Amino acid sequence: MKYVYLAAWAREYAEYKAALDKIWLHQDALYLGLIGGSALVFVLNMKDSFVYHQKGCTMPKEAREIWANLRNSKLGNLQMRDDDRILTLDLHFQDIYGEDRDHQLVCEFMPPKPNVIIIRKDKNLVLDALVKYSLADNPMRMVMVNQPYYPPKTSFEPDPAAVATIPAGSAAENINGYFRLRHQEILKPQDKALQVKHKLKIIDKELKRLLKRLDFQKEDLVNAEKADYFQACAEAIKPNMQLIKAGQEQLITTDYLDPDLREIAVPLLVDKSPHQNLNYYIKKYHKAKNGLAIIGINIKRTKAEIEAVNKLRQRLEDGEDLDLDIKDKSGTITQKISQMDKVLQYKYSEDWQIYIGRKAKENDFVTTKIGKPQDWWFHSRIYRGAHVLLRNLKKQELPPELLRQCASLAAWYSQAKFSVNVPVDYTQIRYVRKPKGSAAGFVTYTNYKTYFATPQDLRGLRKELEA
Repeated sequence: MKYVYLAAWAREYAEYKAALDKIWLHQDALYLGLIGGSALVFVLNMKDSFVYHQKGCTMPKEAREIWANLRNSKLGNLQMRDDDRILTLDLHFQDIYGEDRDHQLVCEFMPPKPNVIIIRKDKNLVLDALVKYSLADNPMRMVMVNQPYYPPKTSFEPDPAAVATIPAGSAAENINGYFRLRHQEILKPQDKALQVKHKLKIIDKELKRLLKRLDFQKEDLVNAEKADYFQACAEAIKPNMQLIKAGQEQLITTDYLDPDLREIAVPLLVDKSPHQNLNYYIKKYHKAKNGLAIIGINIKRTKAEIEAVNKLRQRLEDGEDLDLDIKDKSGTITQKISQMDKVLQYKYSEDWQIYIGRKAKENDFVTTKIGKPQDWWFHSRIYRGAHVLLRNLKKQELPPELLRQCASLAAWYSQAKFSVNVPVDYTQIRYVRKPKGSAAGFVTYTNYKTYFATPQDLRGLRKELEA
């Protein structure tokens, strides 16, 4: 981000003060969660980096907390350095001994590796950093724990005449809104597009592998179709073994399998004996004869896989958000997509999707292959039944109405489908575990709550939503 925009944001929030709740790290963003529900979001994308204030910010479910020792710090004194794209803010807190401490959070927004560093203000010592490196990594300076902090030396010079103006067409009313919309509506979709591009690259690699396999199978088919020729060669060698001399390259004799008894030229292996040549053609004959049917089946299967991969590629290009993790090495892409398509599912909205495993193997697949940590998982408490997975595509809180509907589905697709007030446990996938070596469909789970549901099937849910 241009210096003039960062400086304008810093001036806008120069007097901002708040109390820090927790600090979270998620992908390319650092969230300073503030008491009261808002957050300072530091975007550390290699293409663009900046900061903005977000009201009512909900932390991503996959975010992890860092720098827990800074909880309850008092934030203030936001400043932008005059010489480069470096933002500083002071953190005042009491340590575990009740002593006052003053740290400083330094945000370096320079591409391609933006960084956030915590320093001890009175001694200018680095306490921690998102990206650490020594002089071996960067001869110009180091960022290491318990080492003095020095700002980077760059040739950058701010333009004193530059003015921060919100680009035409932006719905933002100020610089903070412009940064927020840029992160949420531009950078995040770009990251999603990169993920789709990566999936397409993996699919193209799989397609290339299948096409190469098909070429080999076609070559094997050509050889397999020569079974009669290999048999004729073997039958031609049998009565002429005494006539074949060492080093002979070819045997011209009668083709005893030809009704017209025409001549046949049999290529010989010059470094092999007559008997070894005979065995060579007999083996080739049996391999071709036995493999002809198998190779045909394999070619048909490979062509079906190629067609399935092409359809999968088209689905991705059409914008379909496939939940399956294609990096998983437990099976081929087509096998996993085929399994996923067989699972009972319902697209609830752009934010939520429901999957229902009605068999033990489907339950395993839904829970361990489709589910992500932030998704919600439902299962009838006492009775055997389906694993119902609610994909949380936008990482939101679980709405009460959707909780009721998913619990009702879990109750219906269980042994208690004709009961009332069926206890259904629900938790997030992050708390569901599949013990090693356990039977299909068996899992353990923690951090759950129980909802008493009235059973309802998927058809009834569709009617309810369409009414």
